[in-house]
Amino acid sequence: MEIFNLAHIDPSLMTGALSAAEYLERDMTGDRCIEITSEKSGSGLSVRLDGDRACITYSRTSEFFRGLGIIKEWITQNRQSAAKEEQAVFEHLTYMADCSRNAVCSPDFVRRLIIKLSLMGYDRLMLYTEDTYEVEGYPYFGHFRGRYSRQELQELDRFAAALGIEMVPCIQTLAHLNAIFRWPAFEPVHDTGDILLCGSEDTYSLIEAMVRTWSETFQSRTINIGMDEAEMIGRGAYLNRFGYEERIDIMERHLHRVLEICEKYGYTAMMWSDMFFKMISGGEYYGKEFHITEEIKKKIPANVELLYWDYYSRDEETYDQMMKYHRELAGNVGFAGGAWKWNGYAPLISHSMQVSRLALRQCEKHGITNVLVTGWGDDGGEASQSAVLPVLSLFAEFNYTRAAGDRDLAPRLLACTGAVLEDFLKLDNPNLTPDNPMPGKMSAAPARYLLYQDVLMGIYDCHVDAQTYPEHYRRCAKELRAIAEKGGEYAPVFGTLALLSEVLARKVTLGLDAKAAYDAEDRAALLATAESCIKTAGLVEQFKHALKEQWFAENKCFGYEVLDIRLGGLMERLKSCAARMTDYAEGKIACLEELEETRLPVLTDKDGHPISPVCDNIWRQMVSASVV
Repeated sequence: MEIFNLAHIDPSLMTGALSAAEYLERDMTGDRCIEITSEKSGSGLSVRLDGDRACITYSRTSEFFRGLGIIKEWITQNRQSAAKEEQAVFEHLTYMADCSRNAVCSPDFVRRLIIKLSLMGYDRLMLYTEDTYEVEGYPYFGHFRGRYSRQELQELDRFAAALGIEMVPCIQTLAHLNAIFRWPAFEPVHDTGDILLCGSEDTYSLIEAMVRTWSETFQSRTINIGMDEAEMIGRGAYLNRFGYEERIDIMERHLHRVLEICEKYGYTAMMWSDMFFKMISGGEYYGKEFHITEEIKKKIPANVELLYWDYYSRDEETYDQMMKYHRELAGNVGFAGGAWKWNGYAPLISHSMQVSRLALRQCEKHGITNVLVTGWGDDGGEASQSAVLPVLSLFAEFNYTRAAGDRDLAPRLLACTGAVLEDFLKLDNPNLTPDNPMPGKMSAAPARYLLYQDVLMGIYDCHVDAQTYPEHYRRCAKELRAIAEKGGEYAPVFGTLALLSEVLARKVTLGLDAKAAYDAEDRAALLATAESCIKTAGLVEQFKHALKEQWFAENKCFGYEVLDIRLGGLMERLKSCAARMTDYAEGKIACLEELEETRLPVLTDKDGHPISPVCDNIWRQMVSASVV
């Protein structure tokens, strides 16, 4: 039955409200029907419930939809009367979903995400698109990459607007464009690595075509132009064509050209700030004392917002000092934090929440009005897009209530997304090995390198505790499987990581077992290890099937082939390792050269002892010491 009676709200809200109500009512039971009324006011959000009537007074459309989420929370708590008033800390609260590292969110998933964000109270969403959108005149731009069509973008923009969400273009106009350079068609605009050739008119024609695409698909006239991590700017084709110049001078001219294009289409722009600080310091972005001169300040155009991004710092002083430096450098400053889903299949929610609480307090202190939370998908987009919902809830609750403890988040997260906080925090566990307790070492994802590392090579074996790791992963598998068995929207997320944990419980010591058996000339033990490799390959196949279900519930098909290759390669390599060990155990070959090698730690302390866990996150470096 209808639980939200929307007949008396402002008609302009009706389209979005019906979408939100359909989602909200999905898992609600009972015969209660609440009549909702709405009233536009000058400031803030006020929500009141009196029996079977509720009123939402709001100053912005995004606040009205947050009000709906609050009413759902009260209904599920069987409250007959309640009242709440909120005033947002920040002018804009944005989530940025990475749609460029193979996992391109499907339009259906984006629509579900928009509803959840609106109920939390977000007012902006960015889809980070390096080349994953159509650009007229450039058929190779995003070719075979799952690019969004103009129609898809226009439909998403209209859907989001009805729910109070502004879709803001988030692109790259300098670096991070490695995917286009695999096509010879883009050689004329290529400097070096993943960097565009500054100073070339062909480059500015391409950038204008990019900007024009967004001007014709999204209503927003705010754009994120990227420009981060371009350390090698001017050091490739630019150097050959124009000669040597200081990077900051090349950057300054390029930025002005890009901003001219943005202004032509009515845009105000924001960009990541790291390149300016790296040029000032000689390469550092965090934890350094910066000397900001008037000459440097003059190179920052007044019509661009600098985004200070920090996903790492665990001390509040770093945020405080960096925000002071940003304020000194530019008049218009925003902040971007991180929802860590970019270190493999399992997230780092606990770390994300710890550092976000520190950062958000400093954002409020320094009067930052534009705050983003980023969900990157580095090196393959392996994690579920939904894995970091608790971090998104944390940003929203701080923005509206300044309360961001777990007790505050749990009911709001459940009401807005159907996610159980206690359950979601366990998604971290595959990375929280006994030597990496909560909140976990930043950038460390042992679940990923322990999955991908080769059994016979044992690149990371010096960083494995054979006594505690297998039991840890057996416990992870049991806990995550129990959550998956509850069913619901997120069951595939927990089921996938439960199977990953089962794989790791068996695989994590295979390399150590093989080496020990070989060194002891225990051929029977080596045969047993070979048999375990075969069984592990079967578990990897089960994991791959579960991952496929998760992927296609969230993403377009393009990019999944990479995971097929990675996991298919892992399965075949496990079988190959088993065959090699069997051949040796049966006397068919004289030795196993891989097991003759001494195992060396990847990372050590000053005394040469292994440091665990390791902060590696590149697949091709995990699977082999050879060139991939």
